[in-house]
Amino acid sequence: MNKRLLIVISIIIILLASVIFSLKLNGPSIEMQKEMLANAEILLKYDDTQIILNKENITMGEEENFDAVLDTSDTNPVVHSYSGVQLKNILYSNNINIENSTAVILSAADGYSVAYSIDEVLRDNNIYVAYMEDGQYLGSKDEGGRGPYESIIVSDSFSNRRCKWLTKIEVK
Repeated sequence: MNKRLLIVISIIIILLASVIFSLKLNGPSIEMQKEMLANAEILLKYDDTQIILNKENITMGEEENFDAVLDTSDTNPVVHSYSGVQLKNILYSNNINIENSTAVILSAADGYSVAYSIDEVLRDNNIYVAYMEDGQYLGSKDEGGRGPYESIIVSDSFSNRRCKWLTKIEVK
C-alpha cells in the first residue's frame, strides 16, 4: 500500500476516533442543555455553587421594559421593545457579588458563548436577560425563536454580542 495513502487513512481514523470520543464526553452536557432549554431554565455558576433558575427566580419583581436595536445579517437595524431583567440584578438577587470577578460568560444551548466584562455588567440599563420582544415571548428554538431567554447588551448597536437560547451564566 502506498505510504501516503496509509498516512491519510491513519489521520482519518484518528480524527474519527477523536470526534466519537468528544461526543461521548459532551453527550451528558448537550442533553442537559437541551433539557434546560425545554424547561426554560438557566444554570447559574459561581465558584463551586450551581443554581438552576426558572422564570420566577429570574424575574423576582425586577422585570423591566427596555428598547434595543436588533440588526441581523438579513435585516436592517430596527428598534424593538423588550421585557427582561438586568443581568446584574439576577446575580445580586442570588447573592452573587461580582465586584471582584473578571467576567460573566453566557452560554447557549448550541454552544455559543459571549463574555461580558464586569464593567459592562455593572453599567445601569446595559445588559439584560430578555424573554419578550414587542409583547411576544421570544419563542423556543424549535419554533424558530431566540428564547426562551436571550441576553441583550443595549450598548451594542450591531446586535453581535447577544446570546440567544441562553442556558448558562458563569461568573469568573
